[in-house]
Amino acid sequence: VRPSVCLPQLWMGAHPRGDAIIRDNRIPQKTLGQWIADNPACLGAKVNDAFQGRLPFLFKVLSVNTALSIQAHPNKELAAKLHAQFPEHYPDDNHKPEMAIALTPFEGLCGFRPVEEIVSFLQTVPELRALIGEVAAEQLERSGSDDPRGVSAALRVCFTRLMKSEKKFFVDQLNMLVKRISQEVAEGKDTSGSNGDLLLRLHSQYPGDIGCFTIYFLNLVRLEPGEAMFLGANEPHAYLQG
Repeated sequence: VRPSVCLPQLWMGAHPRGDAIIRDNRIPQKTLGQWIADNPACLGAKVNDAFQGRLPFLFKVLSVNTALSIQAHPNKELAAKLHAQFPEHYPDDNHKPEMAIALTPFEGLCGFRPVEEIVSFLQTVPELRALIGEVAAEQLERSGSDDPRGVSAALRVCFTRLMKSEKKFFVDQLNMLVKRISQEVAEGKDTSGSNGDLLLRLHSQYPGDIGCFTIYFLNLVRLEPGEAMFLGANEPHAYLQG
């Protein structure tokens, strides 16, 4: 699912790509980063030592009207490696875990579903199974919860096959799925077994996008105002609405 180019957002922090400007004329420093450098005690001794006098988080307020891109943030070790190799794309060496706190009713995709739910979708959504392929689908179906490594390996194969599907093939399958679900809705049928409501909503925002199929792999999380979710390193996620 691609990002919305019109996403209203407010960022506040001391990141080198967007150091917050201080508007108080009584303060001699121009940016938050400069002020922290001159007043390192504000971070507390533990944070100051661990992050070498840098503010270790970025505060963001997002207004999500359409689904944002699926992403996963690197852990600390990988972040340092990427920063060293591609500083133009990774301007700092910190990892990027996130905590999302809902200000309004909020929807997002976060982490992989239990394997039983993914298998259920593979059995009820033939278009998804066609993209994954019979061999990979059966491998995931045979994987047992008592073998986490086997589950992880089978899941990796399935998700990789999905995301690397040939474009014409996945567009054809997506169109077939949308047509089938739309017909079922028109007939008054329950489409929850195919996650129909969310599928049609995402497809209306981004027709023909491979991200529409990720709803069968990732957890759908709904938060009420004041509730929160934590996104650790390497967890795929996408904010949908709120």
